[in-house]
Amino acid sequence: MNTVNLTPAELEMIQVKRQQEELAAKEKAAQKQLAIENEIKRAEIMVQGYLKKYTEQAKAAKDFAASVAGCKVVVETEKRKYNVTYGRETVKVIDYTATNIHLTLNGYTIQVKEHIVYGKWNCRGSSRGYKMYVSGPGIDYKASSRGYKNGKKVVELIEEIIEQRKAQELHNNKQKNAIETAVANLMEQFPTAKVQSGRGYKINPYTSPSNRYTDYDKIDVVLENGVQIEYRVYANGTLERMNLRFPSHNATDLLSQLNEMKFSTKTVA
Repeated sequence: MNTVNLTPAELEMIQVKRQQEELAAKEKAAQKQLAIENEIKRAEIMVQGYLKKYTEQAKAAKDFAASVAGCKVVVETEKRKYNVTYGRETVKVIDYTATNIHLTLNGYTIQVKEHIVYGKWNCRGSSRGYKMYVSGPGIDYKASSRGYKNGKKVVELIEEIIEQRKAQELHNNKQKNAIETAVANLMEQFPTAKVQSGRGYKINPYTSPSNRYTDYDKIDVVLENGVQIEYRVYANGTLERMNLRFPSHNATDLLSQLNEMKFSTKTVA
């Protein structure tokens, strides 16, 4: 085995090389630690931002609650974790509690949310403070998207919707009774006829496509001789004839049959 004798200069160079490698490793570790600390600081600042928003929302909700007569304050909390990662490694877990406060009134939910306005050149948006948003039975998407700062307006909106729903329920009951009564009367007057209720529709070609079709409650009557009559039923019990079809397809035969019939001038009720 041959032994290589190194000169003092070569030995010194090897020592310097090793020192450089050790320094590079220490520098890399220091850079990693610095990056991790920066990630943790960034995450802590973000979580603090969340907590600040929760505090702002809670204060706004409690302030609004004072102006919404008869409302209840509902506090929701949720334990959350923010995982701070470096590469694929989780270096810290930050525990925090998310809170949200909303109001309730007569079965309706009043959310308190920050109103953000986005401009043409502003992607992040600008805050316009907090507003109340109402959701619940009878509140459509457009109404639920409207924000309120006046508690009295919110109370008036909910009371108005409740009255509208009561009126609609009363109308629906009247409509249901009108259909049942009309069907019973027609079956009694024409025991051999086929009488059934359903839904009909009519088309108005002069309106926009979204409003072109109108549906309604109807009663179809098929007499023993094949004559078919469709009536629209109103809540006050009135019947409006919407369609009349005869079994005969021959125009002359149909005219002859109609000529032999006697018609009453009384209004159908």
